[in-house]
Amino acid sequence: MADRFKSLADDDPRSVGGYDLRARLGAGGMGRVYLAFTPGGRALAVKVVRPDYAEDDEFRRRFRKEIDAAQRVQGLYTAPVVDADSEAPLPWLATVYVPGPSLHQAVTEHGPFPLTTVFRLLAGVAEGLTAIHACELIHRDLKPANILLAHDGPRVIDFGIAHAADATTLTSTHVRVGTPAFMAPEQIRGHSASLATDVFALGNLAVFAATGRTAFGEGNPEAMFFRIINEEPELGGCDPELRAVVEWCLAKEQGERPSVGEVMEYAREQIQGETMSLAGSWLPDSVATSLAGYGTVKYTKTGETKKEEDTPRKADEDKSPTGGTTPPSRQGNSALAGLGWLAALIVIVVVAIGPQKVLDWVKSDGEPSGSPGYSAPSYTPPTDSEPTEEDTTDPGCEQASQAISSNLDTFDKASAASLSAQASNLNSAADAAEDSEVASAVRALANDARSMSDSAAGAFSARDRGDSTQLKAYQEAFSAGFDQWKKDAETYKSLC
Repeated sequence: MADRFKSLADDDPRSVGGYDLRARLGAGGMGRVYLAFTPGGRALAVKVVRPDYAEDDEFRRRFRKEIDAAQRVQGLYTAPVVDADSEAPLPWLATVYVPGPSLHQAVTEHGPFPLTTVFRLLAGVAEGLTAIHACELIHRDLKPANILLAHDGPRVIDFGIAHAADATTLTSTHVRVGTPAFMAPEQIRGHSASLATDVFALGNLAVFAATGRTAFGEGNPEAMFFRIINEEPELGGCDPELRAVVEWCLAKEQGERPSVGEVMEYAREQIQGETMSLAGSWLPDSVATSLAGYGTVKYTKTGETKKEEDTPRKADEDKSPTGGTTPPSRQGNSALAGLGWLAALIVIVVVAIGPQKVLDWVKSDGEPSGSPGYSAPSYTPPTDSEPTEEDTTDPGCEQASQAISSNLDTFDKASAASLSAQASNLNSAADAAEDSEVASAVRALANDARSMSDSAAGAFSARDRGDSTQLKAYQEAFSAGFDQWKKDAETYKSLC
């Protein structure tokens, strides 16, 4: 399998917004994308905008507006925007890195998906669009390249960014913005996009996932536009159950299309009786196996060997990577540094205490004992001479207990990645459960861990930006997630 990462070329920047770039992930119509890491070790995808867009004042205005909105999107099936700078010489934004291929890559390399996978994809992308639309954003360029496939479900990326390019001076030279094969009739006619525009693209995505081709073919854009506006989609190869929702989504008139909520509900109904887990086996085996090629361990180790460079870089910390000065919003970090580090410490303590308490609840009949202060998590596995309940209970219980205890030694680092890893392990445990109630209880814990992971990542990012308002919001979200974890742990304990 080819290396999914490319070495930095001579014309690639080495640092953007204080993030050291480690490799190039790809390039698109609006710029190049690079791999970087937060100070806490969370992998990021950093997109740097092309110079011709950067020189356009209208693009910058819209980019600034869309990024402000995009940073509010925190859906489980999106790749959240965690940092950005619209005023840099070359504007950029950073999202959480998703370790998996795009839908386009996966279908091109491994072939069309089975029907169950397509419906799970539809449900996940529809839920991602729901979170995007809730923040008054329209994607406008929903296509296979903008859907990434992780082991625990799809992620929608680049939401809202296409709007920034809509009114640049590039449009005066008849350069179309967007992907022709996935445009809706109203986009082709030059009318305003709406939520229904994304639904049209969602139907087309489903056709591509199921058949490996688009609903209106490829080739000359003008001929393709004629077919999209005037002809019915080509749905040969689509199962009747899929055809029904796709035809609905691809209605010519916006008002005749379903909402994303209706698409999501329809997709769920089609897989009733099967696990709704978007983890482990939701992808075809060949695609799931390919995920190993998207790991970032070797680039993390590279970063750990560069500590001796920290001091010389300190003198240049107020300079942008492209030669300009750091905007006031980023210079303000130092003024809030004390607050940020204190808040981060609070997050660390809460994360460190939380999982140990949960394990106590799982293994005891009363409230967890001991001091409310921080103590290092510990776990002593049973010996062969000490039989445990897991020996005779549902395999989902045993695997979930192992998942909780095996991750305890990483929680004292307040690692969003470790919480995410535990969510994945718990999802796998739910898949292994033989009892449906056990599976549901374990999956609830997995969702709680995922929520806390997202909140922890957002808190560290807000601290780094010096954004005390967002930092407080993420802290409150983390606390709410932990409270829900405690409630769900009681349910889990009663069953296991």
